[in-house]
Amino acid sequence: MALSARELERVKDFLGTFCQTKTCNSVKLEYHTRGNRITLVESRPLFIDPSLFNSVNVAQFEFDAVQQIWTLYWYDRKNRRQPYPTGRNRDTLEKLVAEVATDPTGIFWD
Repeated sequence: MALSARELERVKDFLGTFCQTKTCNSVKLEYHTRGNRITLVESRPLFIDPSLFNSVNVAQFEFDAVQQIWTLYWYDRKNRRQPYPTGRNRDTLEKLVAEVATDPTGIFWD
């Protein structure tokens, strides 16, 4: 099920600003929306050819329209989606993005 127009607009405002503030020099942070899921993606230029970028999935947020709650997932080294392990994986989008930004577990950022 796709996000409602209202929720999608809220996501665009919030994550657009978040990604813009976290993008620096050649490292870009962006998000992709598909259905009720939003994937946070980090892109860096390749060492061999800086005109090409390597993209890595950082986190995914999934919206449950019935419960009106977001769920947080992380990606392992084989790019498989895993539930965030701390028990704080179900909340508002803002709180879950803050969890990714602070990364207390060390699984989102290098």
